[in-house]
Amino acid sequence: MGIGAFFNSLYAFLFGGIIGYHLYDQITLPRQPEIEFRQFSGYIDIDPNAGRSLFYYFVEAEKDSLDLPLTIWLTGGPGCSSVGDSFVGIGPFITTNNAHALKINPYAWNKVSNMLFIDTPIGSGWSYSNTSSDYETGDFSTNKDLLTFFVKWFEKYPIFKFRDLYICGISYAGHFVPLLANSLLHFNNETKSTRFNLKGLALGSPVLRYKLDVIAQYELYASKGMISQKMYHKILKQCNETDEDNYSNDSPEWSESCEHVMNKALMTAFNVSSVREANKMRFDIVRNPCEGKIEDLIAGKEVTMVVGGIDMCIPNRVDFYFGMPEVQQAFHGNRTHLGYKYSGCFQNSGLNYSIADQHVDMLPILMEILENSVPITIFSGEDDGAVPMIGTLRHVKKLASEMNFTLTKDEAWNHENKEGGRLYKFGDLLTFMSVKGANHHVPLSKPSQSLYIFENHVVEQSD
Repeated sequence: MGIGAFFNSLYAFLFGGIIGYHLYDQITLPRQPEIEFRQFSGYIDIDPNAGRSLFYYFVEAEKDSLDLPLTIWLTGGPGCSSVGDSFVGIGPFITTNNAHALKINPYAWNKVSNMLFIDTPIGSGWSYSNTSSDYETGDFSTNKDLLTFFVKWFEKYPIFKFRDLYICGISYAGHFVPLLANSLLHFNNETKSTRFNLKGLALGSPVLRYKLDVIAQYELYASKGMISQKMYHKILKQCNETDEDNYSNDSPEWSESCEHVMNKALMTAFNVSSVREANKMRFDIVRNPCEGKIEDLIAGKEVTMVVGGIDMCIPNRVDFYFGMPEVQQAFHGNRTHLGYKYSGCFQNSGLNYSIADQHVDMLPILMEILENSVPITIFSGEDDGAVPMIGTLRHVKKLASEMNFTLTKDEAWNHENKEGGRLYKFGDLLTFMSVKGANHHVPLSKPSQSLYIFENHVVEQSD
């Protein structure tokens, strides 16, 4: 046994077992299967004066937790719960079909890493503030809270301070993850008391250049015959104020004529009569959203809708499970006693996230991270109509060009003797993978492929 492993084992024995000051946060969830690893959850108080706190859920690796890395998972929105999201594809459990109990997730990421899920920003999941102005937030304040969270979390769990660290996330985490990673790198340069051993990033269906991501939606719809080429070119004429070479953070608002033609095209693409209904369908251009009813779950009935091998009702069941009082109590969550029903995304917390921040170009931040030799893996579902892979791949190619990275791989990748998608490798640090048959939420729609990407193209790549 090496010196580092010896001291990790000694610390775990002394402080994780006997003294165990953090064992107050150790939990067992209602009707969960028997497991051999520990799980913890609770609050980290970011600003006690303002009453601002972030909620977390930490899961040890299934085996050899002292030797494996720590991975942070952040979910986008902005306004979705990372903790709730852990139950739809990458955490240790998924709900039973009636949502009253849990079962083992065979594709859990804690097979290869310790996992930490954080509800961010304030107003998502069970994270909250007693100061109403904290709900008027954006990228800067969210990132500042996350940095404070990490310093305090490592004080609570110091055994993980020097672990290899990965930061991963989906959708609007295309902002959260790079900003946090960049802050940790700067933090390393400014202090010697704590150093974050950042080894890599993984971004699923990330929002990187919002205006171009939106335009790419209609390019995808036109390529699939969901709208006409004439309608698509009309959108380009009315809305295409920028391209990959002249992206601007300014003027985030679309013109009225642009919004009109986009709304018409969106309703046409999904054959519905309202923009709100069409927006719900963008995340999967092949499958309809779940039609299950909460009344059925209350009655103990099963709620499933499997289309093309994907159960579209998983998020609905998670919302139900998290809404049960005994679950909230076991989690040490909802200590403010929410006056509204739990929802994994966009609950009625009063969160008002900066629209201007959503339009900020993330490529310069990614460039700075790559300049620090931190690998980045980006993956996209081929059936994602919200942040289409055709747009994201262009961003990646632009990023590679700016970094003078040459294309070293352009090939199909396989998983379990089936085609998994397309793999592009730029230099040694930048990877893009499309995932065949996956929608916007790759870990939900293709959990086995998601674990494969994480294990073989994120963790293994940095070894």
